[in-house]
Amino acid sequence: MSKIVICILFFCSFNLFSQTRIAVIPFSNLDGNFDLNKWCYELQDSLTKALKAADPEETKMIITPAEDVMDALDDLNIDAHSSNFDSDKWRIVSGLNVDRIISGNFRITGNRFLINAYIYYPQTQLPDPDFQAKDIFKREDKVLEAVPAIVRQLSKAFME
Repeated sequence: MSKIVICILFFCSFNLFSQTRIAVIPFSNLDGNFDLNKWCYELQDSLTKALKAADPEETKMIITPAEDVMDALDDLNIDAHSSNFDSDKWRIVSGLNVDRIISGNFRITGNRFLINAYIYYPQTQLPDPDFQAKDIFKREDKVLEAVPAIVRQLSKAFME
């Protein structure tokens, strides 16, 4: 093989190994108001799309499609609305083959959504202490406006 082909193969393999495989799972509704459960999935779906848009060539991040995450939840009979969701969600990690999990929670405080999002290490189930998006306050009609702020904060972990 020529030196050029070897260099290209090396660069491509290095690039593949530098990508982080990420799954965004539904957010937890800490409020207890079942009417707000739609936001568990709305935030997940919007964040998945926004992260894909942040790295459309997948040079740094490979985002697991939301449908694959939902299929994994369904296969294991895990309900994002269940009070056990925070512990049950870790069962899907091995089936998704990801390096990081992104999720978060929300609750109503002072008639506004208080939204938090975290990057988790699947091996330890602990959040990354350096890359979090916390204490984002939005009215219900503006909840999805939190997504760009979340992406800005969390994507720094993968894009630098």
